Amino acid sequence: MVDRSVWVIFRREFTDIMRDGKTWIGAFLIPILVIPFVIYILNLSLTQAEQEARSHIPLAIQGDSREPVVLELAKVPGVKIVPTPDPIQGIQEGKIRAALAIPNGFGQRLERGGAAALIVWYDPSNQKSEIARDVIREAIAAYETKVVNQRLAAAGLSPQTVHPIGLSFASVATEERMAGSKLAAIVPLLLMLSLASGGIPVAVDSIVGEKERGTLESLITAPVTAGSILTAKLLAVMMMSTISSLASVISLTLVFSMAPDSEAPLALGFFHPLSVGILVMTLLLLSALFAGVELLISTLARSPRQAQIFLMPVAFLASLPAYIMMPLTPMDIPPYDYLLPIFNGTAMLKEIFYGDVQIGHALAVLLSSLLYVAVVIVIAGKLFRREKLLVK
Repeated sequence: MVDRSVWVIFRREFTDIMRDGKTWIGAFLIPILVIPFVIYILNLSLTQAEQEARSHIPLAIQGDSREPVVLELAKVPGVKIVPTPDPIQGIQEGKIRAALAIPNGFGQRLERGGAAALIVWYDPSNQKSEIARDVIREAIAAYETKVVNQRLAAAGLSPQTVHPIGLSFASVATEERMAGSKLAAIVPLLLMLSLASGGIPVAVDSIVGEKERGTLESLITAPVTAGSILTAKLLAVMMMSTISSLASVISLTLVFSMAPDSEAPLALGFFHPLSVGILVMTLLLLSALFAGVELLISTLARSPRQAQIFLMPVAFLASLPAYIMMPLTPMDIPPYDYLLPIFNGTAMLKEIFYGDVQIGHALAVLLSSLLYVAVVIVIAGKLFRREKLLVK
């Protein structure tokens, strides 16, 4: 049973957190409101930019503009053939998006059953120019197919003569697995970042901040054990880390739902009682690990500014395993990753979202994480009992 003094101190910490509006804005409101809005505006602007680029495609033709291939190209919606003395300069100045160079006698060569080459000039540093290149390529490919079919018909052959093999693809993945693969790529990274960074303001303020204000000295002289004080502060940091991770998940949900090209909602059938239970335990252990490390660093720091500098690498180191493992599926994850700190949590999150939870892996992750948490708390506890580190 937890000592009553732990809850008393925790309520004190919680009250201080509730009064600090900056902490809530950084840990909860910004992830939920600002990030989805920024991503939505970015996606919307990119979508509108592509639509605008396809709705107006000024092109130049070098050569005979009466060639059938040019007439086919002119039929594409948005394409406008613009007379240009110097097509290359026109592309560089942005007056046209791309140019098609047609050699002399192009049509006659094709009519005689020969072959001819075309050149497309474009600017790869300009997205609109690249879109124009793709439009030209698609139009020429369609025209080429038309010419080939005419030649085959003239020879009494069918299109299957040159394309004897048909190929189709059939997916064996369920909708839940497809949804899980999308989430497993980004959610572990977001969770690790939020778990590691969400509790930093509280960890700094509750140790070195109070030491700076002189309130920590009065707290450690009260009739409560150092273990009770550390436990209460650990719970407070864990709470903010968990809230921050929850905000990240809500933020990601809003991003998916607000996407301009969003399709049907993601299928979440991979969530079942066992996976949810393992997910909750994994997140709690990760938040405890990060909270312990942050309190340990805050105890060693001499000032809030120094603590913030020391804690800056924590979020980066926490996200590093998620970056490394981002392209991996659960089948590709090495067995030892389920035992390494932070790597194990990332691996477990991937299994959960893929709907492929292995009990052996889950036990390895939970037990190893519990061991790391215990080690960090023991070290933090020993430092917390050194009065010279707590008194300014």
